[in-house]
Amino acid sequence: MFRSQKSPAFLAALVAFLFLPLAAHGSEYDDGIKALKERRFAEATKLLQRAWWTTQSDPEALYYLAVSEHYQGLTGNALTHYQILLKRYPNNQHAGAALQAISGISLKPGTVDSQNYPKAKHPAASSRAITVQTYGTGAASHSRSISSAPYSLPEKATLYFEHNDKQMRIDCFINNRPVKMVFDTGATGVVIGKNQLEELGIKTPEENPSGLSGGSAIDGDQPYWMIKADLKVSTIFRPGFPIKVISYNSGPPLLGQSFIQDFDYVIDTSTGVIRLTRKGAKNPARATLPHTQGSSIPFQWEGTKMVVNVEVNGRPYPMFFDTGNSAAAVTFAFSDLKKLNLNTDESEGALTGGVTGSGSALRFKIKRLKLGPIEKFDVTVLANYSALERPLVGQQMYEGYEYTIDNDAKLIRFVRR
Repeated sequence: MFRSQKSPAFLAALVAFLFLPLAAHGSEYDDGIKALKERRFAEATKLLQRAWWTTQSDPEALYYLAVSEHYQGLTGNALTHYQILLKRYPNNQHAGAALQAISGISLKPGTVDSQNYPKAKHPAASSRAITVQTYGTGAASHSRSISSAPYSLPEKATLYFEHNDKQMRIDCFINNRPVKMVFDTGATGVVIGKNQLEELGIKTPEENPSGLSGGSAIDGDQPYWMIKADLKVSTIFRPGFPIKVISYNSGPPLLGQSFIQDFDYVIDTSTGVIRLTRKGAKNPARATLPHTQGSSIPFQWEGTKMVVNVEVNGRPYPMFFDTGNSAAAVTFAFSDLKKLNLNTDESEGALTGGVTGSGSALRFKIKRLKLGPIEKFDVTVLANYSALERPLVGQQMYEGYEYTIDNDAKLIRFVRR
């Protein structure tokens, strides 16, 4: 935790807010604002969090949720929500106050509160630090090391991703160090390279490797090590989480199934949002999308990978559903070509890349691909020279769709956006 004093500027802004009339946002928002006025911060945080989750589009609920968390002492969450406000609603009337709150908070490196500290892109308008008293339990001056931080697996969490070469890159924190990771349903776990740990200033493993690891980009394996580290993504925090470390990672680190398997999730590629709902939650993610006949496809687990049937020129063929595959609509192994009687006479050479390095492939077209309600013609695909357990159906196949992964029903539900 951190110790600070309320500044006159911040108090003035809060006092002005306390006398504002309630807006017509909804009962949970109004009740949350009332609780915040009466300094019942824990209750206000719960109500405003529900109000924000109900709409996902109300900047007022988002801002006052951050204020309530800030006063309650949930600084990491408050800073995350301040930053979301600045990112999604930069012209909102509260953006200046959010920026001042972020810029003025002083956090000690390595403390629990600093693990999700989003740096402001620009300095605050005021040169004075804007700080706030916390009302958490225990002494305000008490601080804990990151390894003693509480495990956090909330009912709901929102991840914002940026498209970079069609990959979904998310802001994560490993042992309090910020790192962008690819949300990858085709990866069995969380993967990072020794080279990337060194860049983050995290000690790399020195003992003998745990084994050998391969990938879809190239033939051949490289050694890997298993370590445990504190991993934070949005409001999800898992201390001592197992992470695979490979000798050298030529791609971005991967956030795979071991981290996300406890959640159902909706991926909206048009807005760059992933909405996670913990399995067994009262309001599951699958309820957030309209369900129409033919919009869903079943999947099966094969280990920690999701297997779906994709029609290739009318023939169903099992493939891994792989959000980390941005190279093509489908990436095949050469053994698949013969089984599917695919003609590569008009192919061209291509280079592929992944966590294990770069490799060679053939690029060619298929007449027809169909994945549930998604049907495409004259589709460009790849055939890797490296071995694959199954073909990988990737981002280019379902680009332009929002989709829900419903783990309980083992369904993927698609909605055109």
